[in-house]
Amino acid sequence: MSKCKSMVLESPRIMRMHEFDIPEVAEGDMLLKVDLVGICGGDPIEYEGRNRKVHYPLILGHEMVGRIAKISESLQRQGYSVGDRVSVEPYIVCGKCEFCLNSLYQFCETSRAYGVTISCKEPPHLYGAYGEYMYVDAGSKLHRISDGVPDEAACMASVLGNGVRWIRTLGNVKFGEAVVVIGPGAQGLVTIIAAKEAGAYPIIVTGKTRNPYKWDLAKEFGADFVVDCSEEDAPEAISQITNGRMAEVVVETTGAEAMMELGVSLCRTAGRLVLAGTSGYAKNALTTDLIVFKELRVLGGLGQSWDTEIAVRIINSRKYPIEKMVTEVFPLEQAVEAMEYYMNGKGGSIRVAIKP
Repeated sequence: MSKCKSMVLESPRIMRMHEFDIPEVAEGDMLLKVDLVGICGGDPIEYEGRNRKVHYPLILGHEMVGRIAKISESLQRQGYSVGDRVSVEPYIVCGKCEFCLNSLYQFCETSRAYGVTISCKEPPHLYGAYGEYMYVDAGSKLHRISDGVPDEAACMASVLGNGVRWIRTLGNVKFGEAVVVIGPGAQGLVTIIAAKEAGAYPIIVTGKTRNPYKWDLAKEFGADFVVDCSEEDAPEAISQITNGRMAEVVVETTGAEAMMELGVSLCRTAGRLVLAGTSGYAKNALTTDLIVFKELRVLGGLGQSWDTEIAVRIINSRKYPIEKMVTEVFPLEQAVEAMEYYMNGKGGSIRVAIKP
């Protein structure tokens, strides 16, 4: 039987190369030959042992693109074939629970997600993309990737799906509304793209960064103004840009207490604040009187549900050079180095990827 290799997170911070049998596929399933996988902003949480849902040993990785290597008959009847280039959403949908039946499958009661919650202890083992192959269960959502799209752009499908959700689904951004994105990292940059596609104006990105490349990408992706909080008073600057109206929608992507408080101040009366950043369950202080007196709608944003379809259409259009967000690529054998590089923020990384 043929073998394949994957990097296995045996326990927190202990990740080694393992060899597995290449599995046959059950009905409804497929096997993906991984071309590239991005290190998600959540992967360090599993790597460091801070996710209570993780069952070790684990193969990390869910921001991936690859080609179908093996496929069951039912998927062939749906029009898929060996060799097709696809991206797979992180969540495996049971299709039966309350959340799946109400279009919120990221909260599926089975809590099965590639590279996050499924141990590789039992066959078919390969439920993460830090490896040569990834096993794809029935209930997974597949998206076709055009051949001309760089791997570095294709593996960002679920990331851009986040931005689409925060802007379109939760923020309900209308044409001509002002949008402020707090945080020029990967999540903020994809949110700018989603805001541009929604017809928002002006699109303003603010935050603190020592990496000018992030500001450059923000402008290239559609930001009309950038406001560096370390150099300017953000509320004053944004008030001037919007002629005192402030923003109809603010999306906060950092999880920092000061930035969430800033988000409250940047919303106009009756505005919407989408909180997408996390802070490790810290109890953060907010001026709730501003939420009350401005009658703000404060919305939490987690994952994607029916948002990645739009994201993939944007990626396949090649309208934006999304691949520029992947600033470093490491070989599979250096997955530990890649993770440490990403976590330490060396070189001003935006997204780091692993190529099997």
